[in-house]
Amino acid sequence: MSVVVYFVEEAEDPTARERGLSVIDAAGYLVQMSAVFVDCCTCAAPRTSRPAFQRALRRLRAGDTFIIEKLWGLGSTVGEVISTLQQLDARKISVVCLDYGIEDINSWREGAFLHALKLAQDLERFTRQARAREAATTARERGVRQGRPNSLSKAQQRKVLRGLKAGTSVAAIARSVNTSRQTVMRLRDACLAANSDRHL
Repeated sequence: MSVVVYFVEEAEDPTARERGLSVIDAAGYLVQMSAVFVDCCTCAAPRTSRPAFQRALRRLRAGDTFIIEKLWGLGSTVGEVISTLQQLDARKISVVCLDYGIEDINSWREGAFLHALKLAQDLERFTRQARAREAATTARERGVRQGRPNSLSKAQQRKVLRGLKAGTSVAAIARSVNTSRQTVMRLRDACLAANSDRHL
């Protein structure tokens, strides 16, 4: 059984590695420097874009202990952290996060730590959806147009509508403004709907 250490070293704090290794030494773990992996990136970097992290995962074997300093050492989102913990648990690898002590966080009270993370993930998803709904409601109240922006300028839209009124084919109009037939038809349908509403 061996110990593998991984750090995310941000430019603002180049001494984080030394401090972390001191804590690991004080906790009684024997670490070989060849088993210390460091990515110089922000905590927002996804785990797939962290080469040292990927090397650390390949180094680990069943019965090993994987030590990180901060929880974001396992991923940049709650979902990534959960996924990493589950993968390591399935491989029988202990995970120690120095921010939470020196115990295996995967073994806490029959998975209580992982369960708490899943609750946090649910909360994160629900609040994100709620914020999106609130932003959409506020935008509508202010009269801000929702959805994708128009791919045609106002002048092009007028040209399309003139062409339609003159009986030009949808395909010919689309070619004249360098757009798709679907865009022309959407503009036509929106114009018809607006005219219909005005006559109600």
